[in-house]
Amino acid sequence: MCANCRDNGMGRVVERIASAKSLLVVTHSRPDGDGLGSMLALTLAAETAGKTAAMLLGDAIPQRYQFLFADRQPAGKERFAELADCCEVVVILDTSVAQQLDGLAGQLSARRGKLVVVDHHATGGRIADVQWIDPTASAVGVMVAELIDALGWTLSPPTAEALLTAITSDTGWFQFANTDARCLRAAARMLDCGLRADHLYRRLFQSDRPERLRLAARMLASLELRCGGRLAVMSLAAGDFAVCGARLDETENLVNEALRIGGVEVAVLVVENPGFIRASLRSRDAVDVARLAQRLGGGGHARAAGVRLTDSLEAARTRVVAAVERELSGGGTAESRQ
Repeated sequence: MCANCRDNGMGRVVERIASAKSLLVVTHSRPDGDGLGSMLALTLAAETAGKTAAMLLGDAIPQRYQFLFADRQPAGKERFAELADCCEVVVILDTSVAQQLDGLAGQLSARRGKLVVVDHHATGGRIADVQWIDPTASAVGVMVAELIDALGWTLSPPTAEALLTAITSDTGWFQFANTDARCLRAAARMLDCGLRADHLYRRLFQSDRPERLRLAARMLASLELRCGGRLAVMSLAAGDFAVCGARLDETENLVNEALRIGGVEVAVLVVENPGFIRASLRSRDAVDVARLAQRLGGGGHARAAGVRLTDSLEAARTRVVAAVERELSGGGTAESRQ
């Protein structure tokens, strides 16, 4: 467990969950492996400890992570009021921003006293009185593993599989800059439960549909290098998905492909969604894309962030590219360059 966890709010989170007989566990919309794996792991561990626990999710589970939920499915957001009113604590994982819990902002506010937040994003909000925010954690899965330990709950093989999915998803199978000794120690504990790392790797990273590869090809065909090769910009329009037969959730981590190019410091992928544009930003070391995204209305991590825009695809691309170019040219704020 990290040395300062209790000072950062972990102690209050442990107390609230330990004293509750029933939990509702929620993660953000457009869910990723970290949020999904952490949500499932905490739910399974709570049930093993004799508590009543339910999961709730506002969006569909991406195909890549569906194997985790073969035996049970989270409830939809239309059941939030019903489930939240029946439980003693609502645990929100991997976000502290109400807007990332689509359609639930008002309902969350009305039940603030029940809310507990566990998150590792530096750019967030204050949606609960009890929050454990630790931006030094590589994944919220690491925090949930430490939370389970602090509660004295059992780490079963299914729980360990969900947590290892969370940790490896947010660290790019330990290739990203956020990989540290703390997350590797947590992963080692999951493997001690009898998991096969190669089996999980195949499920997560070698089970794509052909349609996703076709989508990646169209994305790479749009690649433009700017700022002397320091910035890689890509885009996907609605028509690209139609031509490929791909789904929106199959864009996860595609932006990282541009970082395979030597000299690229920041990669941007702009994707047309129904009703909005989403820009994903990734960086190596020099640029804090979380602060950059925050100035555009988004947020995330220093090396991986995103923003939702209401512009047209081209206008959004132009706006995001201009912001990154200012940063790379030294035109960002002093705070953003620290």
